[in-house]
Amino acid sequence: MRIAGLFAGIGGFELGMHRAGHATELVCDILPESRAVLAARFPAVAYRDDIAKLRSLPRSIDLLCAGFPCQDLSQAGRTAGLGGERSGLIGEVFRLLSRRRVPTVVVENVPFMLQLNGGNAMRAIVDEFEGRGYRWAYRVVDSWSFGLAQRRERVFLVASRALDPCEVVLADDKPIPRPATNLGVVPHGFYWTEGLGGLGWAVDAVPTLKNGSTIGIASPPAVLMPDGRVLKLG
Repeated sequence: MRIAGLFAGIGGFELGMHRAGHATELVCDILPESRAVLAARFPAVAYRDDIAKLRSLPRSIDLLCAGFPCQDLSQAGRTAGLGGERSGLIGEVFRLLSRRRVPTVVVENVPFMLQLNGGNAMRAIVDEFEGRGYRWAYRVVDSWSFGLAQRRERVFLVASRALDPCEVVLADDKPIPRPATNLGVVPHGFYWTEGLGGLGWAVDAVPTLKNGSTIGIASPPAVLMPDGRVLKLG
């Protein structure tokens, strides 16, 4: 497949698709930091900086990926919904789809959008897709299920005019791996302040870094070494 990536960031969608044998033909992101990463990863791919100035998508595109801004949909953000200045930029995606009906589209964002204002944001998004003749399916995916030392849930919605999205999105389940480990052999990262749900336990890895703690306890992670020492980071 030939791919276009909007709000491409560091090219996560595009890099994964490239490793699966697909080709990226266009990436778009307004941040100069993102441009530097994208240029390094995809030096031969066309780049656009401002989605609002992008007139149309290439006719060759089979798949459009868009991890649109989450600031107005995040529980930790402004919660303005799709009426917000940043998350509302998904409207530019639908503007482009009105000009060129790309066969399949993947959008991604934070799971709180399913709860915010009774799920109005997701309802508005699927209405836009249905109005353009797309079928759709979505599910919440956690990066932890793929063996990463990080619990990061995201909503992935697949909309298509060419296939049944349910056969892709709901095809199977990926259980959270429970790797066999030995405290006396490999280091284990953890958090002092993870809360009731766990320790942020990470086998032979450092857990995701946090900004701080709301209970006045130092929040950097620590590492339990095989010899029993605890290394405090930060």
